[in-house]
Amino acid sequence: FCVHPKTGRVCVPIQVENVREFDPFEVPTLAQLMRELDEYDEEKQGKVKHNWQKTSLRPTFEAFQKEFLEPMWKDLRRKQKHLMEEEAAVKGDF
Repeated sequence: FCVHPKTGRVCVPIQVENVREFDPFEVPTLAQLMRELDEYDEEKQGKVKHNWQKTSLRPTFEAFQKEFLEPMWKDLRRKQKHLMEEEAAVKGDF
């Protein structure tokens, strides 16, 4: 995620299958996100762990997390486990 310096719009990842429906003018601006954070009411809207969950970036970030970050971390953990098992086998440390 980054902010376009001229428009203030947040660059967001998009899902390939939804590319035709994507409208770049509907992405939030930095000013909009700041306003959403200021207006967030925990009593009415619930407590959240991260500030991005209080904004209109939430659906985009959750999709990014589910479709990219979680599979990446799962793959990295699998590779790390495999390397540790190989190392243990070489050392005879089962």
